Amino acid sequence: MDLDDEQQRKMLDDLKNSHPDIYRDVTPLLNITTSDHFSDLFGFHAQQAFHVEWDFSHQIVDKYQITEELGRGGMGVVYSAYRNNGTFEQELAIKFIQPDFNNLLDKHALFEEAQLLARLNHPYIAKVFDGGEHEGTVYVVMEKVIGTTLNEFLYSTPLSPKEKLLLFSQICQALEHAHQNDVLHADLKPENILIDKQHCPKLIDFNLTQKVQNSRGRGIKELVAYSEHFASPEQKKGDYLTSLSDVYSLGKILHLLFPDLESKHDIACIQQKATQINLSKRYNSVEDLRHDIESVVSSQPITLKQQNPLYVLHCLLKRKPVPSFLLVLLILSGLLFSGLLIFKNHQLEQEKIVAENMMYEVTQLLFHSKGRDVSKVSINSMLELTRRRILSNPDLPTHIKQKMLLAMMTPIPTKHKVISENIEKEQQTL
Repeated sequence: MDLDDEQQRKMLDDLKNSHPDIYRDVTPLLNITTSDHFSDLFGFHAQQAFHVEWDFSHQIVDKYQITEELGRGGMGVVYSAYRNNGTFEQELAIKFIQPDFNNLLDKHALFEEAQLLARLNHPYIAKVFDGGEHEGTVYVVMEKVIGTTLNEFLYSTPLSPKEKLLLFSQICQALEHAHQNDVLHADLKPENILIDKQHCPKLIDFNLTQKVQNSRGRGIKELVAYSEHFASPEQKKGDYLTSLSDVYSLGKILHLLFPDLESKHDIACIQQKATQINLSKRYNSVEDLRHDIESVVSSQPITLKQQNPLYVLHCLLKRKPVPSFLLVLLILSGLLFSGLLIFKNHQLEQEKIVAENMMYEVTQLLFHSKGRDVSKVSINSMLELTRRRILSNPDLPTHIKQKMLLAMMTPIPTKHKVISENIEKEQQTL
C-alpha cells in the first residue's frame, strides 16, 4: 500500500512467483482497500489518495524558489527550496498539502495546526518556519534535513545496543517536547524519523489531520490517516487520540531497533508495556518510557522490576562491578573471620573442659595417695586405678585419653637404679 501503482504491480508479480499462497491472501485485501470504502483507510502516499496530478517543481512560491521534489506522503508533496529574495541563504523543504483536503478540512484549521508546529523548538524536531497558500494549496515551510530514514540508517550503520538506546532516547525527548506544547505526532514511523550526518534524529511529518479531527471536531469521521504497522489500536478505530497513542508507536519503533530479544529482557519488557492494547496498562507518558530506557543504559533497575531484590542486586553488580566485588569480598572476609572466631572460641571451651577433667583426675590421684592405706597400695596399682578412671570419663576426648595412657605406660625407673645413677654422676664430678 506504500507503493505507487507500477511498483505495486511489480511487487505483486514477484510475490506471485515466490509466494503464491501469500499472493492469494493479499490480493483480496488490496481489492477491498481500493474500493469505495478507501476513505476509511486513508492511504500513505498522495498519488494513491487523490486523482489530480500537480507539480510545483522549479516555480516561485511567495519568496521561495522551488527546485525539485523530495517525496510524497499521505498529506501532500515535499519539495526542496531556498529563499528567492536574497535575504538569507538557507536550504528549506516546502510541504504542499494536497488540494483535495480543501474539500475535507478547513484551511483555517490547517493553518492553526501548522502554527502549533512552528512553536516547537527542539534539536530533534524539523523546524517549521513559515506557511501560506499558493494557487489554493496550503503549504508549510520547514527545515530541510540532510539525512536518511531510520530504516535506511539501521541497514547501513551498525550500532551497538547502547547507541540504539541513546538514539531512541533522543526520539523520546523530541516527542516529550511536542507533548508539552499540546502537539501529537500521530504518525510516528521509520519514514518520519530522519537521521542526520551527526547521527541525531529529526522528527518530520506530524499528522495534522488527527489534531484537526479530534480536538477541533471539524474533520470527517471517515478520514483516518495512519501507518498500519505503527499506529495505535485507538487510532485505527478513529477514536480520540492522546499522548499514549505516540507511546504505542514508540514501543513499535523500539521493537524495530531490538527485534530479537527474550521476553524477560528489560528492553522487551519496556516494549511490551508501551504497546499494551489497554491504555491504562501503558506508560503514563513518553517521559516515563524514556526514564526506563535510560535506566537500561545506566544499568539501573527499571520501574517494572524494582520490587525484585535479586534483580536490583544484579543491576548494582552490573553498574558498579569493582566496588561491588570489593564489598562482597569484605562481607565474605567478615563472615570467614567471624566463623574462625566462633570455631576458636568453641575449641577453647573444649580445652577448658578437658583441663578441668585432667585436674580432677590428678586431684583424685593425690587425694588417694595421702590415705592411711597408701603404703599397702603399690604405684602400679594406683596407675591402673587412674587409667581405669580416665577410660571411664566420658568428658575426656579420645586423643587426650590416648596421650595420658601413653604417658602412664612409660616405665618408671626403680629406686636402686636412680640412686646408682646419682652416685656415678657425683664421682664424675669429683
